[in-house]
This record gives sequence, C-alpha cells and structure tokens, in this order.
Amino acid sequence: MTSFAVAFAARDGYLRESSVASLVRGSGLQCSRILVKWLRDPVTLAQALLYPALMVLLFWLVLDRSVSQATGTSPVTGMVPMVALVGAMSGASISGIGLQRERDNGQLAKMWVLPAHRASAMVGRLCAELVRVAVTVSLILAVGVIVGFRVTTGPVGLAGVLIIALVFGTSFSIMVTALALRGSKTKVVEWTAVGTNVALFFNSGFVPVASYPAWLQPIIRWQPLSCAVDAMRGVATGTSVAQPLLATAAWSIGILAVFAVPAVRGYRRASQT
Repeated sequence: MTSFAVAFAARDGYLRESSVASLVRGSGLQCSRILVKWLRDPVTLAQALLYPALMVLLFWLVLDRSVSQATGTSPVTGMVPMVALVGAMSGASISGIGLQRERDNGQLAKMWVLPAHRASAMVGRLCAELVRVAVTVSLILAVGVIVGFRVTTGPVGLAGVLIIALVFGTSFSIMVTALALRGSKTKVVEWTAVGTNVALFFNSGFVPVASYPAWLQPIIRWQPLSCAVDAMRGVATGTSVAQPLLATAAWSIGILAVFAVPAVRGYRRASQT
C-alpha cells in the first residue's frame, strides 16, 4: 500500500472567523455566489432587467403623447426614474422568494456552519443587492436616453440619481429580506410584489400630483415611491429637490429602523433551524 503525505497550511495561516479580514473575504464570496445564482436564473434576470426596460418603452409609446397633451409636459423625466425604482423593487421581491427557497432547502443552514464570519452572509447579500440595484438603474437610465430622458446636471447629477436609487432600493431589499424570513410558509413577499405593481400607477411619475382627486393627493405626494421619483427628477433636471430628498431619506431611514434588526434575527433563526 502506498501512503501519501498531505501538507496542510499552518493553523496560524488561517483567518480567524471573527476577524475583519474573514468578514471581507466571506462577504465577497457570498456576494459572488448570489450574483452568479441570479445570472443563471432567467426569472430574476427578466424581472430585474428585461421587464423594466420593456416597461419604459411601452409606457413611452402608449402614454407619452396623451400625457404630454393633457399636462403640457413630457412624462419622461418622471417615468424613467419611476420605472428604475420599480425595477429595483421588483428584483428585490424575486430575490426574497429565492431567499425563502434557500432557507427551505437547507442552504442557509449549511452556510451557517462554515468556518466564516457570522455576518458575512448578510453583508454579502447586501453587497449583491447594491450591485443588482446599480445595474438595473443604470440600464433603465440608458434606455431612458432613447426616449428623451436627460440628466442636465452633469456627472454630479447622475451620481446623485444613482445614490438615491441605491439608498431607496437597498432599504426596500432589507424590508423584503425581513418579510421573507418572517415565517415558514408566508406569502408576504408575493403580496409585496403586488403592492409594488399597484404603487406603479399611483405616484407622481406619470402625471403631476395635482391631476389626482383632491382626497388622494396627500397619499400620492407622500408615498415613498413618489418621494424618491421627485428626488431623482429634481437631481437630474436641477429643479427643487430639498423636500423630496428629505422625504426619501426619512422613508429609507424609517424602513431600515423598522426592518434591519428583524432581517438579521430572521436570517440567524433561518440558518440555525
């Protein structure tokens, strides 16, 4: 019988699980894993990229002329940011459903026992969500250029539009993560997706708030999607932006304050069961 000698690295060469280096490395691996998984899932790609891009073109073809005649201005400056945000939100819902599947098939439990930093799974998922939102919004803005959308405030304005979308989209993703891990058979993520589609038609992206019935105007004006759309439009065109920007920040901070801790606890509970 032939024997083989296997040389392992010295134990001192391994990263401690609680170290910052372990967190960075583990988060990068988790982020890469999730991104590769999304790239191989046609439903996720369609919901995050194809669906919003087609939505911009269809809304422009069907509604641009009629809305322009009714309001005197083109809806493109609000429609493109609105679709970009809805695309980011829809992608978060699909991601939440995928997270439920990982929990149900034991994938989260398997990753929990790996010799990696405990926070790397959540941090890696958050990084993947940031990449997804950035790609979705960038694609929609590129399609928006075809239908007449312009960022007249230059590179600073473009950066501001992306930052607003990233902050809003990431806070929504954390909310979906918390809801997805809330129970074993919950359908709340699917209902969240339905709510996203409803919000698509009741915001300030298509027509001015004044065009809605008087009793509905306060709801439309202050719902989170309208605030984010107005903030992105203001930053892109150089118009008044302080009020919608503050409202968007308030909504994002509020969502994080309510759902960040439940998301972490839900992830830990799902990984340990």
